[in-house]
Amino acid sequence: MHLLLRDGDGFEICTTPDEHIDIPTFSICCSGSQRGPKADYSKWKDFVEGHKVDLSSIDENIVSSWNRCRDMAVDPAPRSCWDFMPMSQLEPFTSTLEKICKDVESTAYEAIRSKGLLMTFTNAKARVARTCGDLEVLRQADRLNFGPGANWAEECVGTNAIGTALSTGRPMQVFGEEHFCQSHHLWNCTAAPILDPHGRIWGCFDISGPTSSDHSKNMELVLQATRALEQRLSSLYCSELEGHLGSLFSSMFNSVMTGVISLDASGKIISASSAAETLLGSPWGTLRGQRARDYFDYDDFLAKTKHSSMSKPIVMRCLVNPDLFVRGLTIYSSTGSRLDTVVTICEKQTHHQFAVSDERNQYNNQSTEESPEGFEHILHTSKCMGQVIRKAARAARTPSTVLLYGESGTGKELFARGIHKSGPRSEKPFIAMNCGAFSEELIQSELFGYNAGAFTGALKQGRAGRFQRADKGVLFLDEISEMPLSQQVNLLRVLEEKQVVPVGGTTPQPVDVKIVAATNKDLFKLVKQGQFREDLYYRLNVVGIELPPLRDRGDDVVLLAEFHLKRMCEDFGIECDGMTEEVRDILMHYEWPGNVRELVNCIEYAINNMSESWLEAKHLPESLVDKTKDAHTPIALLSSGFTLKDMEANTIREALDFYDGNISKTAKALGIGRNTLYAKMQRHGIEL
Repeated sequence: MHLLLRDGDGFEICTTPDEHIDIPTFSICCSGSQRGPKADYSKWKDFVEGHKVDLSSIDENIVSSWNRCRDMAVDPAPRSCWDFMPMSQLEPFTSTLEKICKDVESTAYEAIRSKGLLMTFTNAKARVARTCGDLEVLRQADRLNFGPGANWAEECVGTNAIGTALSTGRPMQVFGEEHFCQSHHLWNCTAAPILDPHGRIWGCFDISGPTSSDHSKNMELVLQATRALEQRLSSLYCSELEGHLGSLFSSMFNSVMTGVISLDASGKIISASSAAETLLGSPWGTLRGQRARDYFDYDDFLAKTKHSSMSKPIVMRCLVNPDLFVRGLTIYSSTGSRLDTVVTICEKQTHHQFAVSDERNQYNNQSTEESPEGFEHILHTSKCMGQVIRKAARAARTPSTVLLYGESGTGKELFARGIHKSGPRSEKPFIAMNCGAFSEELIQSELFGYNAGAFTGALKQGRAGRFQRADKGVLFLDEISEMPLSQQVNLLRVLEEKQVVPVGGTTPQPVDVKIVAATNKDLFKLVKQGQFREDLYYRLNVVGIELPPLRDRGDDVVLLAEFHLKRMCEDFGIECDGMTEEVRDILMHYEWPGNVRELVNCIEYAINNMSESWLEAKHLPESLVDKTKDAHTPIALLSSGFTLKDMEANTIREALDFYDGNISKTAKALGIGRNTLYAKMQRHGIEL
């Protein structure tokens, strides 16, 4: 099997070793018959030229896609894909795909080997993550730029199996002239969306090849492979859920004494361990039947879990002893109804010192402790942001030029100020300049200053430029890509010679400035287009630091939202108890194209809509809620039937089998009494 891989701005083809498949992931003996395209060239041509044409013989999904493409002004002329994304931005999709696709890919390839076909995996936005298959067809795909990072959505390359399957949410075959773009008329494609355990589209699997290849079995093969991928995705999902449970239970054994309480759906205590009774100061046996809200801030706990689509351990305040550390985890049935709640209680330890009302506070305080000096103001818990901060802190120690690049709103100025504060120039000036805010005529005088009488309107005493004002300090050049091409050579000369000549002057003035530049554009691409000097690009990009977009920062979204919610409510004099779990879910599932800047604006909008003390989903912008509404289908925490009760029953059965039904030994091994074991066996219907 061969792989099509990204190689800079192009692609390369490499060979992967064949692996023997002992047990096929799914049957490859699928049957089917080859069909031809239901559209011919004349109908396609009449349609794209705007003529009236009878399309009744063409599948309605294809016709709908053609109309969408025309509305989006997709160019039907011969073309290759032009929209590419760096592979680093396809994480974590590619890492998850690597975990689930190996045996599926190998089995599917056995069915298409030597048939002139290729397989493609994309994410939910039609970004190609992996392309593999026979060598010759990969070479043809290379000519269409049908490789990793390419955008195969309808708005980019017109009607095609991948883009149209993702648009319709159903399996699609697009053959020959059914493609909207003429360059794809020589291809037949079959694709189906891959759904995650929530029922949302996670990705797409496609089999494509020239029209001359055998496509008769492709639909059945794609459906079988998609089902197998969905099963593996569900298994991975359940493993992560098990990890959440493991995190809760591990806390039970990290202190000298830990108590466990079980609550029913109404919040009444069903059972309590002796340690729980001791910690709460209750005589043995008196907790059972009591109300949880008499001991814990249970109503607040319910408010936080009310709209949650996936339960996580939540910290509760203990009313009878504020020095106790309490966490609760609600268990749901396979239908999504609330079952029991498990509460763990322990004495506060050092590692709990930050967990006052919410675990996110703990992570927040820990992350700022671990942040290098100067970067404490950048809130984060994500690993990717931590790595970027450490890289920036190392770059701050030297006079080397730093280039910050990333999407708009990712915090480039915050990083520039962090580099200034954490470096040896922290006591010297920090001067910022937006290179896109000045005309071509003014930018030179802004950067280098001017002498008296240099031009009409100049100050009589002249004026120092940004370089002189930043001497011995840091000069932040934001939107460096917007600097006029004619002025870039002057900036290059200053960087190389470390001296400036003011406008209207002749005497060079030495300057000692550390440059931090920033851009939200691809400078290297601008270099190739002749819009940015290549020598200046390499002079600026000594230490290149890419800031991750907010959508790749995981729980940082909620961390930042809660911080700015509290900050603005205090500034506005508005009482606020926090945000609901539903709001957290919505924020986590939104893509945030405007990054942190958009998030802050969203929170400010919501605050202005608040009428209660809790920020709820109804307070958020409607457009944001609409884009994430599919993410809020109620999902059982343990949708595969994996519940705490099942875990307990299975553990008892395994222990009984191990001790050959000996009740005394089994009870001792489980750490419970004989009568308790008999009661649990009766409850679970376990017989000897």
